[in-house]
Amino acid sequence: MAKRQQSIEKRRFLRRAAILSLLIGASLGLPILTAAGDPPKRFFPGLGKGKLGNLWQGNKRPDLPSAPNSSTEKIAREKTVQAGERRSEESHEGEPVGIPVNTPQTQIPTNKVDRAQTSLQESATTAPPVNVATEAERNQVIAPDWKDPWAVFFVTGRQFGYMEPCGCTGLENQKGGLMRRDSLLEGIRNRGWNVIPLDAGNQVRSRGKQSEIKFDWTSKAFSMMGYGAVTFGEDDLKLSQDTLVYQLVSYAGDSNGSNGPLFVSANVSIFPDLDTTHKVIRVGNKKIGITGVLGDENASKLETVADSLTIKPAKESLAAVKKLLDAERCDFTVLLAHASLEESRLLAKSVPGFSMVITAGGYGEPTYRPELIPGTETQMVQVGTKGMYAGLVGLFNDAKEPLRYQRLALSSQFEDSPRMVELFSKYQDQLKAEGMERLGKRPQNHPTQREFVGSEKCGECHTAAYDIWKNTPHAHATDSIVEPPERSLPRHFDPECISCHTTGWNPQDFLPYKTGYESLEKTPHMTGNGCENCHGPGKNHADAESGDIEATKELLAKLRQEMQLPLAKAHDKCLECHDIDNSPDFHKDNAFEEYWEQVKHYGKD
Repeated sequence: MAKRQQSIEKRRFLRRAAILSLLIGASLGLPILTAAGDPPKRFFPGLGKGKLGNLWQGNKRPDLPSAPNSSTEKIAREKTVQAGERRSEESHEGEPVGIPVNTPQTQIPTNKVDRAQTSLQESATTAPPVNVATEAERNQVIAPDWKDPWAVFFVTGRQFGYMEPCGCTGLENQKGGLMRRDSLLEGIRNRGWNVIPLDAGNQVRSRGKQSEIKFDWTSKAFSMMGYGAVTFGEDDLKLSQDTLVYQLVSYAGDSNGSNGPLFVSANVSIFPDLDTTHKVIRVGNKKIGITGVLGDENASKLETVADSLTIKPAKESLAAVKKLLDAERCDFTVLLAHASLEESRLLAKSVPGFSMVITAGGYGEPTYRPELIPGTETQMVQVGTKGMYAGLVGLFNDAKEPLRYQRLALSSQFEDSPRMVELFSKYQDQLKAEGMERLGKRPQNHPTQREFVGSEKCGECHTAAYDIWKNTPHAHATDSIVEPPERSLPRHFDPECISCHTTGWNPQDFLPYKTGYESLEKTPHMTGNGCENCHGPGKNHADAESGDIEATKELLAKLRQEMQLPLAKAHDKCLECHDIDNSPDFHKDNAFEEYWEQVKHYGKD
């Protein structure tokens, strides 16, 4: 045990020494060495000479109580989604946008009324998300009656890896993405308002090199958009410590430290010398205090974390930071709570005094109104899922209506921001430069241990079925990511796109199978979403039928049986790619039957 502890301490010492050397290099403006072939990265100029010791001026982490450390959505859940379910908008039809909000100055009933309101809020956010933009969401009127707010929060969160929505259904129909977000944000800023973007965390959904690259580019986007504060979600903390520390150093603040850091958390410590628990933003003669917290329930989902990463109890940590914010005499305080709805409420009650909680809790669309947390004067707004929405919170010098709120769908109403298109293009370029091997996408054995041969080989015997397939979108699936019909940015080096647009990949885990698609040059016969994605790898079957291997009648029958996909099981197989994001229409009643008619084929000629 003693030797093991010494080994752990040694690893921690070496890691801290390596990070310290990076910090020293950053203070001198030296570039960071990267993998071979990559351009060197340079730390954010905010860490200039002499800034390491006093960068955040009082926003250092207080002495907080310690505690032990505590993906892809499942197909089963996707099967329950019905895109035809009634949208929550129907119960709000005709409501004005920019809804005035009850505030501490406006007395509202409590007890039964509050509980009923809470129940309504819960029911609205436990329904599955509806990813297709409605006509109303394509024609939103943005804060038309907001006059002279002294500050406006632009609220986002839970991007979950969706830097842009998957375009398989047509971008006109889908919501979300950094390109639209930036355009909306620019339009609001052009009104001359003091806009402060805030994010409740969870930019990625899994571990791995691609997620680390995605987190890096998302952080760059946040910096370009001038985000005031971002907190961490549990999926963010699955990334390597080096990735997380790089973000803290790169986006630590401007050259004089006045803007402060990008990432804040009361209870997540990534690297003590760089951690920031809170920040205070001045707007004219007023001060806004902001902190973030990772809920205990969410923290418990982390099975393993980096050696130096520490997650402390949410309530105690938040109470300590709230005292620091109180000492600043802020006019408005915000808690970015990456926590469930219930835990967000409990934190607001147990650590009273926050003006607003921006929560990552709930599932689906954000509610139309903030929730007044019972027993407090704290308003809570939700961010929704997959970065499909942004919320506007306006603060006014008006005793009757000091706070107003509007939720906005990031629909095709908002044009693509050219600078975000360029950023996304560079992200795709980096995926190409890394290559599958460095992205950790090493070919795996198929669960059946069989090998692929390609659809053309299947067509040698199954001519009728092959001719039908050639005239379906499945046959041209790879073409649609090499030359996309919208946003002409090639994506055929992106594992998350390749997995459903080629043959021989695991579409849920974004991993290639051995003998599956590798590249346009190496495996042209594996392009398209081919026969074997549904029926399974067919080399043994093809070799036996052609006489390339000896096979008894019993073996021939067995191999034929292995390749059959009963129609009763086909629906589940389709859902591996036709999930709610990529194909929401597939989740309507009787949709499978309609889709099947377009590709219907049976057995051998």
